[in-house]
Amino acid sequence: MKLPGRPKTVGQVISLPVGSILPSPHQPRRDFNMEELDVLSKSIAQNGLLSPITVRRDPTGGGRYFLIAGERRLLACRRLGWEEVPAIVSDAPEANAAVLTLIENLHRQDLNCFEEAEGIYALMKESGLSQQKVCAMLAKPQPTVANKLRLLRLDPQVRQFLIDHGMGERMARALLALPGTDRQLKAARHILQNQMSARQAEGYIAMLTGPRKGGRRPMGHLRDFRLLFSSVDKAVEEIKRCGISVEAQTTEEENFVCYTIRVPKTAAPRRERQTTPV
Repeated sequence: MKLPGRPKTVGQVISLPVGSILPSPHQPRRDFNMEELDVLSKSIAQNGLLSPITVRRDPTGGGRYFLIAGERRLLACRRLGWEEVPAIVSDAPEANAAVLTLIENLHRQDLNCFEEAEGIYALMKESGLSQQKVCAMLAKPQPTVANKLRLLRLDPQVRQFLIDHGMGERMARALLALPGTDRQLKAARHILQNQMSARQAEGYIAMLTGPRKGGRRPMGHLRDFRLLFSSVDKAVEEIKRCGISVEAQTTEEENFVCYTIRVPKTAAPRRERQTTPV
């Protein structure tokens, strides 16, 4: 029976000055949730840093290091005022380090869809790998990755609007059907103002773009547009309560939804029936 040999030391942990660690230039994340960082900071303060960060040496020297993995942990340690942090120094070349940084972040659940798309694009660019190979690395279906990369066609203004208002990837993909930043922003504001679901937003944008070439646009989406006129319905009801005779009607045409309000020219306002107290 062969006895096991002496354990091999791999990735030895050392203590590095926090000020010597530079952020990764390949980090796709732009925003960090401060509440989550507070929770992580409290956990580290109570239990210590259970998983060290990973860095590589700055090839220009100066005792500096570039972060590969663990940016949230490093930020939490800085918030705690730590002067040093446990780290593993990797000998990976810059190209491999970029891939490791991007893969680590892309497997996190709290990236927004645009950060994820930017990360996938950067991973393809840095590694020189095809979309198909990157899909295999990330264990994601190719159509999913292709749809995420399409989001980068949206203007940064539109992306930021969607991020600021928590409008998800499905709505972002729907906006791609509209040409021009101005039209996309106008549609996004309308969707937000009317609190549309993703399905309703898709139907609304389908109405704006008109029928597809080679066939009629399905009419099923148009049934949702009654919801778009809810504010108008309320205004009509208010007018009726004021005693004015008003008729409202919604009709569907091939390319439009029509909302018609009819007020008789000669009709006098209805008066509330007066009752005489007994």
